[in-house]
Amino acid sequence: MAEEQTTPDGFVLLGYYSPREASKLLERFEQNNIGFHAQPRRMGTVNTSAGVTLLISIDPERSGDVEKIHRELFDDGFPNYDSSFFRDHRNV
Repeated sequence: MAEEQTTPDGFVLLGYYSPREASKLLERFEQNNIGFHAQPRRMGTVNTSAGVTLLISIDPERSGDVEKIHRELFDDGFPNYDSSFFRDHRNV
């Protein structure tokens, strides 16, 4: 198993999410008092179709709760193959 990517304060990379998906996740995290960080990232270049995604990191001590919320919202379809948090759940 590869090592999880962490932020300087120990949070674990969850992955990149569209604003719509991030909104759902972050609302549920707030309702459940789960610590997180969300940083906007601009994807693409000036000459291509650019969009904004959010890079979300979570408190690793709440990983079970995060996994449950993610499963409820996205029906186990983890869209973030860059995620270190869900590395064991990839089916590629």
